[in-house]
Amino acid sequence: MRGFSPFLEYQTATSYVVIETIRELYYSVTIMKTEDRIVPQGSPAEWLPALAGGNMPRYLAFVHALENDIASGTLKPGTRLLPQRDMAAQLGLSLGTISKAYAEAEARGLISGEVGRGTFVQRRPPITTASGQTAASTNLALNVPPSTGESEVIANVLEEVLSDCALTPLLGYLPHQGLPQHRETMAKWLEQLHVVTDVDHLFITHGGQHGLSIALGMAASPNETVLTERFTYSGMIALSAMSGYRLHGVAGDMHGLLPDELDRAFSETKARVLFSTPTLQTPTGTVMPQERRQEIAEVIRRHDGILIEDDAYAFLFREPPRPISLLLPERSFYVTSFAKCLAPGLRIATMIVPEKFRDRCINAMRATGWMASPIMAEVVARLIHSGDLHRQVQLKRAEAARRDAIANEVLADWLPIVSSTPGFHRWLPIPAGRTLIALVAQAAQAGITLAPPGALQQVDRGTLGVRICLGHPATEDDLKRALLQLRRILESAEELSFV
Repeated sequence: MRGFSPFLEYQTATSYVVIETIRELYYSVTIMKTEDRIVPQGSPAEWLPALAGGNMPRYLAFVHALENDIASGTLKPGTRLLPQRDMAAQLGLSLGTISKAYAEAEARGLISGEVGRGTFVQRRPPITTASGQTAASTNLALNVPPSTGESEVIANVLEEVLSDCALTPLLGYLPHQGLPQHRETMAKWLEQLHVVTDVDHLFITHGGQHGLSIALGMAASPNETVLTERFTYSGMIALSAMSGYRLHGVAGDMHGLLPDELDRAFSETKARVLFSTPTLQTPTGTVMPQERRQEIAEVIRRHDGILIEDDAYAFLFREPPRPISLLLPERSFYVTSFAKCLAPGLRIATMIVPEKFRDRCINAMRATGWMASPIMAEVVARLIHSGDLHRQVQLKRAEAARRDAIANEVLADWLPIVSSTPGFHRWLPIPAGRTLIALVAQAAQAGITLAPPGALQQVDRGTLGVRICLGHPATEDDLKRALLQLRRILESAEELSFV
């Protein structure tokens, strides 16, 4: 039986922040002057927030002030906000802080940007609970890392690139695999994940999804069967829908794929390719122990198969598990990205390819974008050299631990613990007597966004569940409030009515 997940991945606003930062930094070193763009005090179109004090990050204080003024009617739908640079100048804050505030407000549905016109307060009714009270909207469907100050760090590096006059050499048509110095730096970074490779087989791709797309195009043909975990990454579902791959879900347990089930699936489907996330698998969060990885590698080799390994979460481990790819370097594509340890909007990832596919992968890079952005690759390389990436990893691990502890505290009776290392998502099996669609609907009525169910063919209906993403809520308090509301839903009778 074929099985694939109903889970959807959403794009983050981080790319908007990075692009806006580049543009504004460019203005700062040219003849354009900030003073010429400031809206005069007292202008009818001008709104400035009353920022709360305390330890709250300034960008969140901005968003909360915006929410309060919209709720009180001070800000009407359709009101145009100041441009980001002007708002930063008026408030005496950095552009990065205001860019982050606008991105967070847009993610919450408070404002929307219109190209060529500006940023406006959204025209939408507030979400209300069953009792008629206004509910704050919290997104538990978007699997992004929690903010740990990465936008300020990235902004500083972009400023360095400009001040060092390093931008111009990065603006041309450069090698498809990425610049050798960038690949050398990233290869060195991968060593702490127990991944050793030479730069000839390392590609810098336009995000992990781009790497997976190229790998799948090398290993499988349209209409071929591709084996996955029973519930799999939504990006793989998108690739199968676009290119016609047939996904076949393989049964697993709390330690990931079952070797006997994988052996049977290879034999019955005649598939040649396995896509797997052995470490903090999404959506279920399982971590495959080393002995199981060895068994899986033996099954793949016995069937002359090819492995595509997604290792996006290995950085969260102080001692990362060794990838299956190390056991099968001649038949494995290994993909990891800098989305979860830095920011998704950088769109920078690395892919290690087997020798026999290298030349074809170079052509695939050319055909699908020529190269990943050298500017963003330069940012990542500089963050590795400076140690800022390592510091961000430490902060992300600590924040993941705090948020995971909140999830355990609030939803202890519903969330199975499958890993001792905290991640950014947890698996919530649907309790007996409940339905997935009703849970998603009730959560939406309470202002909580869960990944909605889609077309699903499952091996075992009793394993249905939903991924709870812990990273998107702006603060730990926001996360706890949302999880408490979700617990109240789980404790209550199921409600689903269509009228």
